[in-house]
Amino acid sequence: MLPEVIFLGIVFLSMTTVGTIANFFLFISCMLNFLDGHKITSLTVIFTQLTLVNSVMLISKGVPQTLQGLGWNNFLDDVGCKIVFYLRRVSESLSISLTCLLCIYQAITINPSNSRWAEFKVRVTKHITTSYIFCWVLNLLIEIPFPINTRGPRSSSNFTNAADNVFCTSETIIVVYLIMTTFRNVLCLGLMVLASVYMVLLLHKHHQHVQKIRSTKHSPRRHPEIRATQTIVLLMSTFFSFYAFTSIFTIFISYFDQKSPWMLPTVIFLSLCYPTISPFLLIPRLCRFTCYFLVK
Repeated sequence: MLPEVIFLGIVFLSMTTVGTIANFFLFISCMLNFLDGHKITSLTVIFTQLTLVNSVMLISKGVPQTLQGLGWNNFLDDVGCKIVFYLRRVSESLSISLTCLLCIYQAITINPSNSRWAEFKVRVTKHITTSYIFCWVLNLLIEIPFPINTRGPRSSSNFTNAADNVFCTSETIIVVYLIMTTFRNVLCLGLMVLASVYMVLLLHKHHQHVQKIRSTKHSPRRHPEIRATQTIVLLMSTFFSFYAFTSIFTIFISYFDQKSPWMLPTVIFLSLCYPTISPFLLIPRLCRFTCYFLVK
């Protein structure tokens, strides 16, 4: 077995293990708050769903790549490939949808109660449950065509799609599916950027206001909402960065270099970076202000 193949298997095994454990820790922390009888905020519910989605993404992508790196090929049949790839696609789509919902929700709720968004803020809070249920149902339905066109490993080496690999292959995806998924991704990314820019401007305005009223002896503590917003902006920036790199490499594979043995693992590696890193962005905040941020 080639050393570089073993190296890839170890890398994917490490990312999958570390990321899954970190996401599981966050999930258990949120559940313990709920079981203790505390009131769980909508923000916490979205974070909890993200930890679940991230774990599914790590397992559905990392485990097959690890097995392939350790020399175990052809370990999935047609049914296994359909299930694994469906879980991949759903977890990826839910990751971008829930992150977008998280940014929009925080951008609205961070507004002062006396702002012109106050009435809209109350409505959004009431319908947040409907929003993430809609995200789940919509993405589960949109991704149905992908597993239908997924097959088990082929004996031929002539792959027709960048999603093809040793253990599963993908046939040509219908145009309607590509249009829907592209529109969803572009819309979510656009809304995330707009919401994040808006939150950054609000934080800057808040900082200038604090500077004016700050006492020479006492510095006011930062509000939990401000710290939560900073965490979400950091989370969105991390997601956007890795998503952009993953998209660039995917396009490069599709149109320029489909035969390189390193390109597809690189795409998988970049796509696993966000679900691996994101829990470590949230854990310090969770430990620091659980009583404020997760419980009201």
